[in-house]
Amino acid sequence: MKRLLQPGGIIGFGLTSVFSVAQEWSLQEFCWSTWLAGLVFAWTCVVVAAIRILLTSRRQVSRLEQKFARRVRVRPGILQAAVMLAAGLVAWLALYAYSFVFSFYGLFLSVFAEMEPVSLFGRNGFINSDFFTPVTYLVTKFWPMAVGTLAASAGEFVKGDPWKRILVPAEAEVLRMHLMILALPVLSLLAWALFGSEYQRVTIVLLCGLFFLLGARRKEEKKEDERGSGTGAA
Repeated sequence: MKRLLQPGGIIGFGLTSVFSVAQEWSLQEFCWSTWLAGLVFAWTCVVVAAIRILLTSRRQVSRLEQKFARRVRVRPGILQAAVMLAAGLVAWLALYAYSFVFSFYGLFLSVFAEMEPVSLFGRNGFINSDFFTPVTYLVTKFWPMAVGTLAASAGEFVKGDPWKRILVPAEAEVLRMHLMILALPVLSLLAWALFGSEYQRVTIVLLCGLFFLLGARRKEEKKEDERGSGTGAA
């Protein structure tokens, strides 16, 4: 039970559920809000990781000097500048790469989860629009999903190796997006059988629970497994 009562997950679930019911989101809109959440999560991971590298550039230099002291002789100032430049370049490439990946997901959604305005999210709309106009529209309408995701994952942004965070930031979010796709038809059918015309609202609330609360539980289980492995190794 404690695993499900994570503050960040509860905030994300409550915020998104309330707004989705009050604004009467459709299932198509929820799919796009989940897409937005994954994109914002990935971008935030990259930006925060780059900032962490810049703030700890001296520590990064010390590690490089210890690792390659016998092979490379470079002044610490030059090496620090190189680390900062590399962090900025890698972060920029990562932001571009993940924007491209999510634009590819967006093409699928524009076919299987077409919604208004079709000029941005229709079959011929998303592919012919620039990437940032649809994103801006989604942020203004479905910001609770993005904010809830950031709240639920706040502690993850400052953990682990920042270089790995830049290279693989959205793995967990992409997995949860796939979970949503698999769970959507099953929960929709079940909610329709039990609640009739209100099935979309019920389905979205259930999916929010899977997205936020189950995600928090998996993170806690992973932490416990790592602690257990460390204890065993000791």
